[in-house]
Amino acid sequence: MKRYEAMFLFDTTAARDWAGVEQEVRRLCGRIDAQLLVCVKFDERKLAYEIKRRKRGTYALAYFDAPSDRIGELERDAQLSELILRLLVLRAENLTDQRLAELRAHKPETSLVPMSGDGRRHDDDRRWGDRYGGGAPFRRREPSAEAEAGATPVPAEADFVESEPSAPA
Repeated sequence: MKRYEAMFLFDTTAARDWAGVEQEVRRLCGRIDAQLLVCVKFDERKLAYEIKRRKRGTYALAYFDAPSDRIGELERDAQLSELILRLLVLRAENLTDQRLAELRAHKPETSLVPMSGDGRRHDDDRRWGDRYGGGAPFRRREPSAEAEAGATPVPAEADFVESEPSAPA
């Protein structure tokens, strides 16, 4: 038996009843003779694109020990489930006992705080900025090093006047 990490994407209306979500994950794990270690709510988010006519979904994170040859059955059963929109199963080789204890101590129906921000825009309290991360919507140009050194400034585009073409001689 190997340790796996699964991210289930549930329909938001079905995920309001957390006991039902956890029961569905236990049912799927039981069908493949897996031992469920922990199942917690990860987050509820707007989906990048509609899945089965749903625009929002609730992610549930589960860790379990299962035989490696039965993972395909789990994925097939999840596709047949009406509550589950998507499923991703990965090997959890780097799961430590300390992290597992932290997840077990966490209330399963409350969302986990993602490790590095939640991926939403403008969540770092920055004001408007340019595409390079500037601070204000309109930034004054700093004088260039040449201008500070006393070099003659290059005329702006408005200073160029097109002259009439000279006649060939």
